[in-house]
Amino acid sequence: MVLFKKNVPIVSLLLLLLLTPQTKAIEPLPVPPQGMLPSRGTLPSQGTLPFAPGERLVYDVRYLGVRTGTAVLAVLDVITLNGQEVYPLLSTAQSGDFASAFYPVNDRVESYLNVKGLYSDAIKVNLHDGGKNRKKQIAFDQVEHKATQVQDGKREVFDIPPNVNDSLSSLYIFRTATLTVGSSVFIDVHDSGKNWKLEIAVLGKETVTTPIGTFDTIKVQATPRYEGIFFNKGSIFIWVTDDDRKIPVKMKSKIKIGSITTTLISRRDGEAVEAVPQK
Repeated sequence: MVLFKKNVPIVSLLLLLLLTPQTKAIEPLPVPPQGMLPSRGTLPSQGTLPFAPGERLVYDVRYLGVRTGTAVLAVLDVITLNGQEVYPLLSTAQSGDFASAFYPVNDRVESYLNVKGLYSDAIKVNLHDGGKNRKKQIAFDQVEHKATQVQDGKREVFDIPPNVNDSLSSLYIFRTATLTVGSSVFIDVHDSGKNWKLEIAVLGKETVTTPIGTFDTIKVQATPRYEGIFFNKGSIFIWVTDDDRKIPVKMKSKIKIGSITTTLISRRDGEAVEAVPQK
């Protein structure tokens, strides 16, 4: 999994996922947003959010066909962060017994998606990989268009585009878009001092069988583009249910040696939430 993380930071957050849905208290984050909220982004919305508090998705993670761990994505109850209501999004990962003997993984990523704006207010990353610990947090000022990153005691401020998302919240935001075969959806993303657009290209429709059933799906290809350049090596294929919820049931990406595949093995839906009308 370490090779995959270096190649595709936007996807590693999806693959390196243990869930603690009871946790609601978080540490103060720098640069709380001030003033009026910007308008919501320009993604074509389907009217009802496809995710909601209570959603919990569990994945089997395999490398070269060998099970390496378990990944979980979850949406927690709405909390207030710096005066704004946010959806806490959790992505956690643990390596299995076999993989832990070679490269133990116990990672946790927390993203805070603004309820009204559907953009990121903050993200916290806590990675324990192969005996190394790495922590980072980023707070987004969506009014002044600044991101404040604190990592290893170093504080840096970066310019960001309006309505930007982080590398975890963007994977939820694309589910709010209308997916039409042959078209693409673009999402502004910021991470580690870089701004890029994530292209979600809608490739077609396929039937996918998982341990919990067979699903009609829409197959998309997610590719980051930085300063006009597509990083094709960083592409990931995602199969989402062909319905309003767009649940990711399978994800796959090639790396230097082989490929990594995640497959849905457990699903719990949240209650449908009406989307906030665009301004």
